[in-house]
Amino acid sequence: MPRRSRRGMVGIDTAIILIAFVLVAAAVAFVVLDMGMTSAQKAKQSMESGLQESSTALQVDGNVMAYVNSNGEVQDIFIPLGVTPGTGYVSFAPSLMEVSIITPSGSYANIYKGVNNLLEVNSSVPLSTIASDMQSTYTTTTAAEVYFIHGNITPYVLGPYGQALLVIYLPSGLPAYKSFTVTISPSIGGAISVARTIPPNNVSNTIIDLG
Repeated sequence: MPRRSRRGMVGIDTAIILIAFVLVAAAVAFVVLDMGMTSAQKAKQSMESGLQESSTALQVDGNVMAYVNSNGEVQDIFIPLGVTPGTGYVSFAPSLMEVSIITPSGSYANIYKGVNNLLEVNSSVPLSTIASDMQSTYTTTTAAEVYFIHGNITPYVLGPYGQALLVIYLPSGLPAYKSFTVTISPSIGGAISVARTIPPNNVSNTIIDLG
């Protein structure tokens, strides 16, 4: 009786099994690659978000000035602020920005009240007039306002290369040799701190440079 060979059938079965393995391996590889790309994208977004939070959207753009009252004490602090290059736009809306100050007499949080358009109406207003305006408005309350100098695109948003003036009113005043630290937390980016010490021999009712 002649022998029957089944080698061909075995070869086809093996080929089918190998193809199945290849297809399964390709599918698994695709899933792994897709998960890897998704994880890499999420990691990139997390890094960008962390970098944005750690970097500052605002910077001190000039010398910090102060108004000395009739008692020879600093009653108003003027901090010029600019948008950090590459940041874009920064909102100064009271709900999106916080300002606090630490002085020898105590800590004052959430003192930011909003934007004052006085300098937009008249850019030549002297700092002493702004100090007088703050005193008549807040009297016995520690408060801060922002005055846009230029570059604002809305009543609350400062654009690239714009400049603003943060004014802090201290009803009790700071005498010579006392220090203060202001912390500014803008709508985006990290907070910035400004610390200065009041110099001696200050003339009453004048504007002094704190550096």
